[in-house]
Amino acid sequence: MKDMVQFGLQIRQLRKMNHFTLRELGERSGVSYSFINSIENNRFNPSRETVIALADALNSADKDELLLLAGFAPTDEESLDAPSGPGVSDIDDPEVSLFFKDFQSAPKERRDEMLRFWHFIKEQQINRTPDSEQ
Repeated sequence: MKDMVQFGLQIRQLRKMNHFTLRELGERSGVSYSFINSIENNRFNPSRETVIALADALNSADKDELLLLAGFAPTDEESLDAPSGPGVSDIDDPEVSLFFKDFQSAPKERRDEMLRFWHFIKEQQINRTPDSEQ
């Protein structure tokens, strides 16, 4: 669940626990110190990549917890080790490609819901007769 106020407080707390100034955290993470300040003060929402960069720079930070607070799905190490096959970039239809990108970045609950819907559509297709309307 997205909780940007809590996310900003958590980043500030972790930064102070590590005895980092905004500039030091900026140098370690590659994120500008002014943007980190804006995140801590809830003026801007970070991208997934920014959350990961901050988590990597902050010792004792739980990357998955920070991702969840920022409204992103946690990291999935198993999917990184999955056998390679056709990817989203191999799809020619832009709408389908966007759907799969949304699916990949969605939280687990949303992916489960999308899969249930997909299975429903497949089941309807199987039971459809040639003369029935779509």
